[in-house]
Amino acid sequence: MFAQHSLRGLLLLSNSQHDEAAMQFIIEKFRPVIRKYAMQLHYDGAESDLVISLIEFVYKLDVRKLQSRSEGELVSFIVHTIRNKKIDIYRKNNKGVEEIGIDSVPAMPDSIDFTETSCFRETIWKLPKKQRAVIIAKYFYGYSDIEIAEMFRVSRQAVNQIKRRAIKALRKDMTEG
Repeated sequence: MFAQHSLRGLLLLSNSQHDEAAMQFIIEKFRPVIRKYAMQLHYDGAESDLVISLIEFVYKLDVRKLQSRSEGELVSFIVHTIRNKKIDIYRKNNKGVEEIGIDSVPAMPDSIDFTETSCFRETIWKLPKKQRAVIIAKYFYGYSDIEIAEMFRVSRQAVNQIKRRAIKALRKDMTEG
């Protein structure tokens, strides 16, 4: 029904006329992003909280500013809004927690199929704790450098530096072995 409408049109319908069907279409459009961030928050009501924040955002949106924005800009803006809400929720839920411990990054998942799994695991475990945690978070769980930086409360550049050192050590160890 709303497939032919632009995101701008859906936002206008939802905002000015409180059209529930248009709002539902917007929620479904951003459901993958909402699910991704809800999984990172690690609590049962996270997805609902993010959906509610999206609804509140749409109702508070100044529709006059939509006219000059492209569809891509609108999508990017909404994704950033959801991401920022995820960060706010994370900070609220972890108030008083100074840092996520490196030990909280889980071991490599067993579902990953390597021909030399035990050799690779052995090589990964030779890395220093922080390097191992960054490599696992980045390449096995798919966290972005920014998300890893937030987890360990370091800069994105520090994450890149740790990652480069780890990859260099892995290459060296695998070529020697």
